[in-house]
Amino acid sequence: MTNNKTESEYCFGSISPFHKAPTLIQDMHEEERLRYLKRGIERYIEEIKEWEYGYCADCRQIRFSSELEATPEGIRCSKCKGYNLEAPGWTVCPHHKDSVVKCPRAGKRIVKSGKGAECQDHCNFRLSKR
Repeated sequence: MTNNKTESEYCFGSISPFHKAPTLIQDMHEEERLRYLKRGIERYIEEIKEWEYGYCADCRQIRFSSELEATPEGIRCSKCKGYNLEAPGWTVCPHHKDSVVKCPRAGKRIVKSGKGAECQDHCNFRLSKR
């Protein structure tokens, strides 16, 4: 007696013995993947709002939130399309000795010198024009 059962008769809702995923399961996995991607993009959009600005190491420029893009891979610079961004951080800026400010470089290039602390970036980010 020959076995004439079709492939669908062997599938019990997951993977068939012929190692082919049923289309319903494939569709469910694709839906789940798209939901996860959307959640990822939404998370990056929230992060951009929280940052307000960041430093693009590729451009060597401070980029404001309007110049940053959320993609499934992460946050990128809209000018150079690079993902090499630094998040801002709170620090005591040498230019604002009396308060803590949100620095685009998170104070990474502030060093102690003979005159006190000095910022090697010289970004003058929060200095008013005189």
